[in-house]
Amino acid sequence: MKRMKKKNILYLVSSKGISKIGDIIFDFANNTFLAGLNPTSLSLVAIYQSLESVIGVLFNLFGGVIADSFKRKKIIVATNFLCGFACIILSFISREQWLVYAIVLTNVFLAFMSAFSGPSYKAFTKEIVKKDSISQLNSLLETTSTVIKVTVPMIAIFLYKLLGIHGVLLLDGLSFLIAALLILFVVPINEEVVTKDKMTISKILNDLKTGFKYVYIHKSIFIIIVLSALVNFFLAAYNLLLPYSNQMFGEISSRLYGTFLTAEAIGGFVGAILSGFVNKSLSSKRLILFLACSGMMLMLVIPLYFIFHNVIILAFSPALFNLFLSIFNIQFFSIVQRDVDNEFLGRVFGIIFTIAILFMPIGTGFFSVVLNPNNTFNLFIIGASITVLSLVFGILFKRYNMS
Repeated sequence: MKRMKKKNILYLVSSKGISKIGDIIFDFANNTFLAGLNPTSLSLVAIYQSLESVIGVLFNLFGGVIADSFKRKKIIVATNFLCGFACIILSFISREQWLVYAIVLTNVFLAFMSAFSGPSYKAFTKEIVKKDSISQLNSLLETTSTVIKVTVPMIAIFLYKLLGIHGVLLLDGLSFLIAALLILFVVPINEEVVTKDKMTISKILNDLKTGFKYVYIHKSIFIIIVLSALVNFFLAAYNLLLPYSNQMFGEISSRLYGTFLTAEAIGGFVGAILSGFVNKSLSSKRLILFLACSGMMLMLVIPLYFIFHNVIILAFSPALFNLFLSIFNIQFFSIVQRDVDNEFLGRVFGIIFTIAILFMPIGTGFFSVVLNPNNTFNLFIIGASITVLSLVFGILFKRYNMS
């Protein structure tokens, strides 16, 4: 059993890692190609990126229903194969005008497939390891993802220059096929979802309604999902403000934004590694503690700025913020995977992904109006808001006896 668990973890992490590498290279190549066609206009890239979010909002919920209705392993394999073939076909389109339309349409198709594979991947985790190993697996997945996010963009630049748009698209297609093949070797060791014989529109809608009802009835799940939505709301403000780092902190360095991004990545990487040790015992108290710590670390930016006025020391704030936020995220998903019944897990993740996508643009719109990009205290305000949020939900967790 132990050997089987190790193999399952190896195949799943490898599959997700290869798929993530392909995604980053795909987005980099397409964004670069589309931006290069008309350097004076943002419209092509904006359409390319926004359609992906729209598809996520529209179909994540239904993807969750499908993940609870069919074998999750088969869904993951099928969606990866379809995405792989789509990218390979795309790589053979030579006429520039047709390629532009095809890239946008293929990205829509990939987003549509992701709406079904995303909830299935998350729910599938519970089927391939025991409950006490879920957190360690999530930690390993997050560590791998962080390493890829830090290293692959530089590789993507090299590959795009070497292979061009068509070569990179072909490479991405192959990455999907390899990811699918690796999942074929995963053997579920826990209870699998019961496959439903027939799916109709009314049955899908009814299952979706049942999923929402399940979340509402189980107050602990409902509260934790509301918490994640509000965290995303404030994270939208953080992501919005980060490019204005130089303005907020009085030009202490022309490279402050890049330094913050690097510090953030390092913090996330360290947090993902540490989470494998600190998250062995899952609890709502720890979840709130890590969220509160992330908020307080962001509040540190003001004393660090005024006392030291040094770019390296200042970068400790976003680094520590992302360190604790990474641990919070891994613990959050692990608690959901532990506490939600297997037959509802896909729908619950569909709801979580939809809410996450919705609250980010809502937060971006709201904070773009209420915050001034020249205000030095911006990040402090966001950190304080996250800290207060953690205190409020700490009280709610205690009231509903959440473990």
